[in-house]
Amino acid sequence: MPTINVNRQGVGSGITNATFATARSNAAFSVTDGITGESDVQYFTSGRGKRFKRVFLHFDTSSITGTLSAAHIDVNGGGTSDPNPNDTIVIKSTAFGGDGGTALATSDHFSSLDYSTAYSSELTTWSTGNNEYTLTAAALADIKNNDHFTVAIINHDADYANTDTGNVDDITIDFDVTITLDYTLAATGYGDEVIGVTPARIATVNGVATANIETVIGVD
Repeated sequence: MPTINVNRQGVGSGITNATFATARSNAAFSVTDGITGESDVQYFTSGRGKRFKRVFLHFDTSSITGTLSAAHIDVNGGGTSDPNPNDTIVIKSTAFGGDGGTALATSDHFSSLDYSTAYSSELTTWSTGNNEYTLTAAALADIKNNDHFTVAIINHDADYANTDTGNVDDITIDFDVTITLDYTLAATGYGDEVIGVTPARIATVNGVATANIETVIGVD
């Protein structure tokens, strides 16, 4: 399975505000571009107010031009595994200028997020080892069609769902372990006629599935 390492990574720390909607939709209080060490994805609520932390990742996918059958993002957990709730999700983002060429901005913290485009399903467990986000069909299409694949990892239950759960919901990521995008290309198989029969009507040739055939008697 081919692998692409993350090209740029950053974390945005939101403002603390008593109002859920204000805390969720404001620009970040601070951002760390090119972050190393450990940091969080978080929805936090306390007597001081509510706060969101989000992670932003950019991958250079210009080398991928074929159709993908599957892909996932691997993220290593930090030194402690936070107890439930710790649900997160990957969504589409335009952070880093959309092409990875610009440092993470405080405005990216909310304005870059596309909540309508989930790039993964909800991840409901978290470990101190590898954590895998399985990517959606929308993500597979964007990886194929675009040279840049930019995502945000955000809290699911409060942030993505736009619901004030009142919980402290937190995961820790170890950014010193390289975050990767692993993908599988769809098999294309043999696409020509065989003895006058169209490819759409051929399942096998001499018992070999067409997806596993590159040539027939040396002819491609």
